[in-house]
Amino acid sequence: MSNPIPSRRPASRSFWLGSAALLGSLAVAAPAAAQSAASLRGELNALQNRLQALEAAQQRSAAEAARAEAEQAQIRSRLAAQPSLAGSFPRSVKIPGTETSVRLYGFARLTGSYDFAGRNRSDVQSAHSVPLTRGAAARQGGDFQFGARRSRIGVETRTETAHGVARSVLEMDFAGSQSTASTSSQGNWIPRLRHAYVELAGFTLGQTTSLFGDTANPEFLDSYTYLGLTGFRQAQLRYTAGLGGGASLSVALENPVSDFTADGGSRVPDSESSSPAVAINRMPDLTLRLMQTGSWGNVALQGLVRRIDYTNKAPLDPAQRFDGEQWGYGLALGGSVATFGKSRAFGRVAYGEGIGRYLEVIGSGATSNAGLAGVTARNASLDLVKTSTVVLGYQQWWTDTVRSTVAGALARNSYSSYARDFSAATQNQLNRTTGQFVANLVWSPIPDLDVGVEYDYAERGLLSRSTEGARRGVGQRLLTTATYRF
Repeated sequence: MSNPIPSRRPASRSFWLGSAALLGSLAVAAPAAAQSAASLRGELNALQNRLQALEAAQQRSAAEAARAEAEQAQIRSRLAAQPSLAGSFPRSVKIPGTETSVRLYGFARLTGSYDFAGRNRSDVQSAHSVPLTRGAAARQGGDFQFGARRSRIGVETRTETAHGVARSVLEMDFAGSQSTASTSSQGNWIPRLRHAYVELAGFTLGQTTSLFGDTANPEFLDSYTYLGLTGFRQAQLRYTAGLGGGASLSVALENPVSDFTADGGSRVPDSESSSPAVAINRMPDLTLRLMQTGSWGNVALQGLVRRIDYTNKAPLDPAQRFDGEQWGYGLALGGSVATFGKSRAFGRVAYGEGIGRYLEVIGSGATSNAGLAGVTARNASLDLVKTSTVVLGYQQWWTDTVRSTVAGALARNSYSSYARDFSAATQNQLNRTTGQFVANLVWSPIPDLDVGVEYDYAERGLLSRSTEGARRGVGQRLLTTATYRF
């Protein structure tokens, strides 16, 4: 039996049916694939555009940064081309177009004081002029006063020159004479010149503190010159040479004042009753100072030579004319030594003949017997007053802002025997001994402000009894100060 031949129709039908299904699937998938490709191309284009935008922004930022940097460089260049206003020393400014720096400095000070002993209307207490115990001022009793006349203002300049730095100082306070005698005008004080000098190449020309002056610089609240410590200022020509190692040698010619006391009172060239004046200046005073400074402090050896002249050639009778002169001298050793931290001890000893005005102990450096009974021009004389002083003190720093100073001083004058024959009124000016003691407490709540309280005791003993029989004077003053520095 033969095998039957398989039929081809069913197979063909399956093929075509499968092909149709595949074609249908492709027909359906083709639009979807086309849509996905288009979306992809769109995303790629968007990313490409974003990338280009970021690159452009980066380029713009780089350009802007370059422009900003160029502008900054230009500004810095222009600023560098402008002159600096910073001065060559602290708190100074430079004057444009010059080599000069300048600063304004000083302080405003209010002082209140009360006297427990005699009435003393002076705003300072000096040992050589405290009220006498039996005088009218002592009977009146002490009183209180406020004052601001010791406020100070100054200008300092420094200029670069071919010979070094030229430094100038012009300083004044208001401790001059009162502009009116009216008691309602106590605030009308006339400005007083303190310093006016220039320093250059070792030279100092002008008015400043005497070279025979104090080098310890103790801190006292009263604005006087402390007994035995010279602080007065006068015109001078000075030269200072550095010796190395902190040592220096200075010499100066200073303004002279021929001062002496006779029976009629004190005589000085610019203020005396005689006309013409019989106190004459013939030559400047000569002062010297050898000084050593270091981190430990300073010490100074000082010398002084001066001439005092008494010339009375006014009388028509030659027998009544008198002409005398004396050469005075003085030596002093003093300074300041650090102890613990910022605390320090200070002191000074001095001796001389005819140098009282340099030590704040007496108004005259000499005496004359001219004018006393039995004295003629033939036997008249001019004699120097011998003076010795000693000062000791200590400054203790309790904290960085609180400190105290205590100090004591003694002085003694020796006169010619005839000085006891001067009138009682003249005896008021002849202090044989003087003494002073000071203790204070100062607080600086901020760096430029000092507030303090001070007790000041001073006394003097006369050579002979004064007008009212007094032999001594005593001053006790309590004062407070507030000082703001700028």
